[in-house]
Amino acid sequence: MRDAGQLREKFFVIGFANRTEIEHICPRFEPSFFVLFFVGADTKHQLQISDLFFMKNRFIFPLLISGITASSFAAEDGPHAAYPRPFSRPPSMGKDYNTWQDAKGPDVSQKTPELGRLPARVDNSERPEFPPIYKQRGGACGQFASVASIFTYEMNVINGTRADSDATRFPADFSWNMMNEGKDQGSEAYHGWEVAKRHGIPTVKSFGYVHGQKIGKWPNGYAIWREAMEYRVTGYRYTPAVTVAQLHEARGWLFDRNQPQPGKKTAGGLFALDGRMGSLNKVTRTIPEGQYLAGEEAWMRWGPDGYGHGITCVGYDDQVGFDVNGDGKITNDLDTNSDGQVTLADWERGAYIVVNSWGEKWSKDGKIYLLYSAMVDPTWERGNYLGRVEVCRAMPRATLKLTLSCENRAALRVSIGISTDPNATQPQHEIEPQVLNGWPLFGKKRSVGEVPLAGPDDPAPLEMGVDLTPLWDKLGADAQKAARLMVKFHGTDALKTPAQLHACSLRRYDAQGQLLNETPFPTQEGTFAVTPLMIDLAIPASR
Repeated sequence: MRDAGQLREKFFVIGFANRTEIEHICPRFEPSFFVLFFVGADTKHQLQISDLFFMKNRFIFPLLISGITASSFAAEDGPHAAYPRPFSRPPSMGKDYNTWQDAKGPDVSQKTPELGRLPARVDNSERPEFPPIYKQRGGACGQFASVASIFTYEMNVINGTRADSDATRFPADFSWNMMNEGKDQGSEAYHGWEVAKRHGIPTVKSFGYVHGQKIGKWPNGYAIWREAMEYRVTGYRYTPAVTVAQLHEARGWLFDRNQPQPGKKTAGGLFALDGRMGSLNKVTRTIPEGQYLAGEEAWMRWGPDGYGHGITCVGYDDQVGFDVNGDGKITNDLDTNSDGQVTLADWERGAYIVVNSWGEKWSKDGKIYLLYSAMVDPTWERGNYLGRVEVCRAMPRATLKLTLSCENRAALRVSIGISTDPNATQPQHEIEPQVLNGWPLFGKKRSVGEVPLAGPDDPAPLEMGVDLTPLWDKLGADAQKAARLMVKFHGTDALKTPAQLHACSLRRYDAQGQLLNETPFPTQEGTFAVTPLMIDLAIPASR
């Protein structure tokens, strides 16, 4: 027989049930029996017991049990990484893309939360690293959650700073305008995290604002793009939150990332959530007088209809509760939904603390409670998962500073190569920066838009920068040798009017980010369309 690991794609459980598990399924079993069960998956990805065998004295009696789904064993499903489509990672990267691969911290399944150390309440929005509660306009909610709120908080945590000025806050619009096609449309949290991973995010002080200027506008000025390169994402991860074990892991992340340090208080993390926001009046309740936190509002479930909306989970409160089924009690140990079992879906006490981007006056203070059980929602898959991120500071060692004008940035194509052969005509190594190639990572439906490079209705030249550090890293031990840098500009057939290069130079920095030198390319100007423009620069050996 193959083991459970070999059958994980097709089966939920293969193994022997212990006494507790057997009693949960068949309360009248005889203790001398033991159970071997196989759990299969149907075409709707619901799991069910296909056969249950009672075995005693070498005799096997098959018993078919129907109507038991994955929730029958939900309490046994521990914390793990997951990639629900299409909101957890770029589909263009394929099924093997590990979004946590470059992160330094332990993955979700590598740390078991110590429940005894978790307090009853955590609210990280009260920490000085958390930014103000914003009020969005348009479809930028995903970037308010992932960047303006979570990325800002995490960057202040690692920098030891407070989110009390534009110098320590990060905008929603830098990443949003990379993928909204120059239109008012929504985004996923991972869009912002991928922009931060592959280029970076500038501060609000450098960028100029958090949100609200022209949709699709890109910042004009090398210094803005250069600053962004310092603030990056190393990894992000989505995990389900539909079982008690998964809930406890999430509580641990919110408290101290499940990484307790003796004698030191670790700042907890945050989560990105995607809620369904239609008909919220049907699921919003006010905690009644006489109850804990009376007068506060709580969501019993996600909205029964409507659209998805990115929000931020900042903490939890184990004591918040509401009598969901109206039996006069607030319980976690009764089958309140009448499905024949007690799981997290039945809990009436305990809630996540959620920050919305609808302003400080929404729901009194911009925050609301979301019952733990609301995350168990088979009608809204997005609402069953939590997204987390790890950030870092980076220091580029080489950049390309350039000024371009292009009437269709979606049709722009730029490749940058390097060779340690001074006479080379072809590069040894090459990169194709996402930002200068239409962000193909996000696919056709989430592109940069068929608009000028600077933004809709703005044909002006755009001064920007690209991090060349990944290109130099490809050289390895040869990074100090003399080299030739080659840049190829061209357009797809969709580029009807030739684009123009106005200036281009290589900038080198030391490990502290101080500029060492700037070397202009011999060819500073030129036009290109389908026929490419090629420029190159001889780089002397480094001392």
